[in-house]
Amino acid sequence: MAQRGAGYAGLGVLDAVCLPGGRAVRLRPSGMRKVSDTMLVLMAEDPDCDVQAESCLEISDGLLSIETRVSHAGSGTLHIHRCAAGLMPLDDWSSDVIVSFGAWGREGHSSRMPITSGRIQSVSRLGRSGFDGSPAMLVCERSADAENGRAIAAHLAWSGSHSVSVERLPDGSTELCAEALYEPGEIQLATGEQLVTPKLLIAVAENGFHELSDRLHAFARTRSRAVSRPVHFNTWEARYFDFTEASLCKLAEQAAELGAERFVLDDGWFTGRRDDTSSLGDWEPDADRFPQGLSPLIRKVHGLGMTFGLWVEPEMVSRKSALYRAHPEWVMGYPDPDAPTGRNQLVLDLSNTDVQDYLCETLSKCLDVGGIEYLKWDCNRELYPAVIDGQFCAHSQTLGVYALMERLQSRFPELEIESCASGGGRIDFGILPHVTRFWASDSTDALDRIRINKDLSRYIPIEMIGSHVGPSPNHMTGRMFSMRFRALVAMFGHFGLELDPSVLSERDKAMLATSIKVYKRFRDWMHAGRVRALPVSDEHLDVTLVESIDAGHVLVRVLRVGMSDRPVQRKIAVQWLQPGRSYDVWEVALGGGQDIPIGRYSAEGLAWSGLDMDPGKPNQGRLFYLQRLEATP
Repeated sequence: MAQRGAGYAGLGVLDAVCLPGGRAVRLRPSGMRKVSDTMLVLMAEDPDCDVQAESCLEISDGLLSIETRVSHAGSGTLHIHRCAAGLMPLDDWSSDVIVSFGAWGREGHSSRMPITSGRIQSVSRLGRSGFDGSPAMLVCERSADAENGRAIAAHLAWSGSHSVSVERLPDGSTELCAEALYEPGEIQLATGEQLVTPKLLIAVAENGFHELSDRLHAFARTRSRAVSRPVHFNTWEARYFDFTEASLCKLAEQAAELGAERFVLDDGWFTGRRDDTSSLGDWEPDADRFPQGLSPLIRKVHGLGMTFGLWVEPEMVSRKSALYRAHPEWVMGYPDPDAPTGRNQLVLDLSNTDVQDYLCETLSKCLDVGGIEYLKWDCNRELYPAVIDGQFCAHSQTLGVYALMERLQSRFPELEIESCASGGGRIDFGILPHVTRFWASDSTDALDRIRINKDLSRYIPIEMIGSHVGPSPNHMTGRMFSMRFRALVAMFGHFGLELDPSVLSERDKAMLATSIKVYKRFRDWMHAGRVRALPVSDEHLDVTLVESIDAGHVLVRVLRVGMSDRPVQRKIAVQWLQPGRSYDVWEVALGGGQDIPIGRYSAEGLAWSGLDMDPGKPNQGRLFYLQRLEATP
């Protein structure tokens, strides 16, 4: 194993010191063990410190996973400063790195940079994977694009502080390193203890970024529970904190009329919660708003043919809450009474089993009323200061989140959880086994979501990306879009609604209801299919293709996001269909009525000459359905 301190200029796998002697661990290779045809273990040790380290490499479901295990059998304490999950050399063709970046409500930007010298790093130091994208990066050769060239995706399956980096060393060699980040003194191993790092997941493609995404999507679908994808109605941008039981029942009726299949009650339902300054931690229905608890509302929702979901933020507590008054020692920053807040809230120490027990029992009490099938699990601030009683605890906090989710799902096996961390935070393969859906961003602005959803879908299948039709003007950006455009953007994800139906025109209601029917018509094969971004010469066009896994069904969504530079609309070439096959093409009638037949075309003709599919005007869109004809004998 590569390690600093022996002339190696890179990061190395392990930086650790044995105390009280103060001797730095110096690993030497000690062997290799074949566990199976798909698993290999590389071993190293420091016999003087009695420390062993193993790099475990396993190929599973088309991806390579790497994790490091460090065992301490010596006397004293082993202080681990850093430990890479995986450190791997890169081939000489690796010339470019693609990383994502962003901020709250501004997620989904990406940058492609040449690997020249020094280090390119994607990093989060605030205790969770954040708005700058998943803990991941792409490495590719200079000529790589959507369908051509060699490429590697590296994704650290971890929901806490992390670093994923590529570095060109002084000798010209290049390495990729991924690791969870530890604070000083956070990882201490007593005799007989072991550290197991998160897994570094590596996907490799020879034919461009689409192949890479196909591999990642297939892997993700094996790690998250397969569920149906009902149309969501979320109350947040419809009501915020301003609701009563009666107004929610009315809202549920309006949602059902539009075609929603799951009604999610967002923030504001629990004791004393009227704004974001109080009550987090007191997870009981507010008696003034719900005199008989949530059961009457749940029965109403079920009677309308919808399932019921509930917003929670279990990791957080408000200073103005019964929980904080009873247990200030459960809060990160303790004993500092002036520990900084974020969104008026503090962070509970989930490394404390007493805290986990309280949250598990309190949330279970809510779920025990029955009929709550879904939790929108939020986390509205980073972890700072990630310390309690003078000890750093961010690493164990992440493990505590996983453990709490596991306990709830063990008690309620059918419970679905959505990962929502101020919107676009904590979207990673570490949390994936515990959740079935990600909230990609608090921005429901249609133009923003085109970018955000596309960037996220490099790694995450579209059916796991919550994508909602928001209000117009949009509450975050103020921009206005037609209902048709908003619905088309939301359709290529897990479709949902987050608006007030009572302010919609009859025309918009009809358009929205028809769009929901279109989503339901196609979703089963869409949500197991492949996604392609079609190349176009006009930078103001966004063209996305979704193909069923058997290649028999295709949707092509064409969105115009800016004015064309020419008055004559160019035809759009539909590439990557099955060669030698023919397709019937219809334009989907989003406004109601029958789909409009366009004609029958060969795959080669669609790729060479294309079709007139341009919406023509900015912030407009069209949707086309292609059905492959049966092959002739």
